[in-house]
Amino acid sequence: MLNLKINSVLVYSELSDKYFFTEFGENLNIIYGKNTAGKSTLIQLVLYAFGINDNKLKLTEILSEEIFVRLDCTLRKDGISQNYVFVRQDETLIIRDNNEKTIKFNGIGSDQSAEHIKLKKFFNDLFDFNLMLESTSGISEAPMETIFLPYYVSQDVGWVYLRKSFSNLNFYKNFKEDFLDYYLGIENSEDRKEKREIETLIKSLQQQISFFNKIETDNEELEVSQIIEDSFSGKSNEFIDNFSSNKSKLLELENKQIKESNNLAFLNQRLSVVSKVNRNHKNQKPGTDSCPTCSQTLPKSIEDMYEYFQEENDTSKIQSELKEKIKKSQASINSINKKISSLKEELESETRIYNKYSVDNLTFESWINNKANIQLNNNITSQVGRLSLTLEEQKEKLSEFKTDSEILSERSKKSKIFKDYYKSNNAFLGLPELKESRFNDLYDISSFPFQGVQLHLAVLSYHFAFNRLLTDSSGIHRIPFILDSIFKEDIEQGTKNKILKFINSHHPKDTQTILSIADDKNVDSKIETYSSEFFNKEAKMICIGEGVREKSLLIDNDGEQKTLIENSFELLENEN
Repeated sequence: MLNLKINSVLVYSELSDKYFFTEFGENLNIIYGKNTAGKSTLIQLVLYAFGINDNKLKLTEILSEEIFVRLDCTLRKDGISQNYVFVRQDETLIIRDNNEKTIKFNGIGSDQSAEHIKLKKFFNDLFDFNLMLESTSGISEAPMETIFLPYYVSQDVGWVYLRKSFSNLNFYKNFKEDFLDYYLGIENSEDRKEKREIETLIKSLQQQISFFNKIETDNEELEVSQIIEDSFSGKSNEFIDNFSSNKSKLLELENKQIKESNNLAFLNQRLSVVSKVNRNHKNQKPGTDSCPTCSQTLPKSIEDMYEYFQEENDTSKIQSELKEKIKKSQASINSINKKISSLKEELESETRIYNKYSVDNLTFESWINNKANIQLNNNITSQVGRLSLTLEEQKEKLSEFKTDSEILSERSKKSKIFKDYYKSNNAFLGLPELKESRFNDLYDISSFPFQGVQLHLAVLSYHFAFNRLLTDSSGIHRIPFILDSIFKEDIEQGTKNKILKFINSHHPKDTQTILSIADDKNVDSKIETYSSEFFNKEAKMICIGEGVREKSLLIDNDGEQKTLIENSFELLENEN
């Protein structure tokens, strides 16, 4: 279980040099003051400090004073307590963890900005939060507001409509079901997404298998092809073996032909060169012919004459050898060509014979043409086998998820527990008993058949019952239970007393509870009575504007929080 506790909040305006500071108690915290003093503003600033933008419009006036908000919190996770500091100024949020490490997010003013998306991921990791919601663009991570939604009832619409304390959440498809399933530990939307993908894949696999089976069953050509295959299997193998052997021989002969032709070309080229050398040599006799370079008569000596006649003899010998080699090479090529021609005729003859061969009017040519159908048939069989294996794998994966009936059964169990809590709360608050399931079943409730004060009490009863139900959900984060403006203006004193008594006896014991109450010390103030008679002076009382002033959240800087203010600026000005 993960539990967040707010230790203190500091709001400071450098523009006006004004501030607000308070510490929060372990359990009940009562924020009180005159109407419009700034109670709701303080609560909204707490949410704002965590990076929530939904309520920025309501904070326009105080944000214009160029404030920063600082929250000092303790997060207990896996039995270990860690201190965190959150400081927000405009679109910048600084977070300092237990190890004095700071993280800065710049530009979080829009929920669609890259920095706000990074901040959302930070909170998801911090709170082990992985709610997924479905929109027209697909399934994606839920907005940050859903982390706080179960624990916050806003002053305006929160006391009239369920799950409306933040706006635009009904934009998501099946939001109520996904939201309740996640917080009650029944099913996560992420699991539902994967489950749907597997179900879609299984349906597709089944359709493909059915399609291939139908082709195999209904296509007569495939059956005929198989008959032809069986009839010609022996003879075809004989033909293919002979044809393959002869083809190999033909290829070998053609390779020899190419090599011998290349050799013949080389010999002819060499003979041509030697012939040219011989002709030139006859015009270079010593003592008679001239040097081809300088035109002088070549020297005549016994050595020169010997060398001349020796070269002449060598050239003649080479010419004779080359002519003999050319003769043999040409004979070899002629022999190879004859064999190639004979083998080609044999292949053509065999092909004609096998094409004419028939069994029961089924010819070998028909068998060749039907080979495509045989391959198609084999491919279909192979494909069906592969698809069947994949189908079994996906069915095995699907079995790991809860079935629809199992989910409905778990919802029913949770709804029964909720109904017991809810009926008990209603009885305590004096609400009429509601018999219809749409007013008692957790997954059916969307409104209440009440108006005015009774509607206010019904919503109060619902939220306390749901908060108690969350204590039974393992792995769900717990954060302060914030109820803004627990009294409607037209609630008479007896009902107010009943509400306070109910809150004192039913508020969660594992988290903080933060309430705001309108109380004017100059006009029939009851706050001291509330503190002593209903809360036994154990609640932390936080006064705004001394209980007499309007729009008085910030007070003149008296220097008491100088150190904390300076430390906050150091965090904001840290370049890292």
